[in-house]
Amino acid sequence: MNSDKAAIWIPAFYEGLYKAVDDPSLDSIISWSKSNRSFIIWNPEEFHRRILSTSLKLLSPDYSTFFSQLDFHGFQRIKGSGHLEFGDTYFVRGKPELMNEMRIRSVRKRIQKAREEELEDRLPLLRI
Repeated sequence: MNSDKAAIWIPAFYEGLYKAVDDPSLDSIISWSKSNRSFIIWNPEEFHRRILSTSLKLLSPDYSTFFSQLDFHGFQRIKGSGHLEFGDTYFVRGKPELMNEMRIRSVRKRIQKAREEELEDRLPLLRI
């Protein structure tokens, strides 16, 4: 997917998901939304059978892990569509290189959260 692999590294989860969403042979199962900035799972049963349990290389091929991975990597659920729809500013059809920005943002959020938790753990020590 990357023309210059030395320049950026895209996690396997992003790459596997992007390939599945971008594969026209899977459009009846999962596809880009009309905005091309989110994806829709049209057939959850087939998604689980044909994609989730084989293509995305998750620790566990179940929905709860998949949804946790989406959250971990910064995807948001698109409410109101009536379908399982998820998106991100940097998950855009035809622009897989933007997923590097998702990775960077996700890492920054995790670092910030770890710092905040470390400060909360130290707070009782500062109280007199």
